[in-house]
Amino acid sequence: MTRVKKTRRRHPRQGAAGQPPMKSPARGPQPASATSSESLGIGLIVLCLVIPAGLFIWLMVELVGFVAPDLSAASGHTGTPGTATVVSCEPYTKWNGRRRRTYYDCDARFVPDDRSKQPIIVDTVPEVEVGEVFPAVLTPEGNRVLPAGERGVWRAILVPVGLAFMLALIAFLTALAMRARKSIIWTGALGLLLLIMLIASFVLGM
Repeated sequence: MTRVKKTRRRHPRQGAAGQPPMKSPARGPQPASATSSESLGIGLIVLCLVIPAGLFIWLMVELVGFVAPDLSAASGHTGTPGTATVVSCEPYTKWNGRRRRTYYDCDARFVPDDRSKQPIIVDTVPEVEVGEVFPAVLTPEGNRVLPAGERGVWRAILVPVGLAFMLALIAFLTALAMRARKSIIWTGALGLLLLIMLIASFVLGM
């Protein structure tokens, strides 16, 4: 008598607890959420970097007319070089909103390096003391004496560097609030550089 060999039927594997078999995920187009996230990231970069950069460029252009004369005189390109001796500093008060602030009106005796020209008494910067002697330059208009050399250059760039630092700080705080990592790194590095320049301008220019 011939025996018939029975074959076992193979059933598909089941998951744990009788669950249907696992299927490998099909690779298809990325969901719309990924595309929207990328667009949002680009928008954050534009907001945190491009807009402050545009404001910075506009501010620098506007400040050229204000800073250029003092910077040019301090670097020796314009004006009359000489030596200044502070002869008086008179305080005066001025209301700034609801607060009263004290300012100083200082005069200096300016002696030109060219001995053919006569010494004069003229206005000077308020960050000086009576009796102080420093290398100076008389502005082309002849109505003011400014510190010359390194001190004058650092003093001239103090205001624009300070304003640029404020813009960088605003951009950094915006990037921090929006958790834009790349923007945080770039604005933080720029702000640190401007802060170092600001401290140097204050220490060396005052």
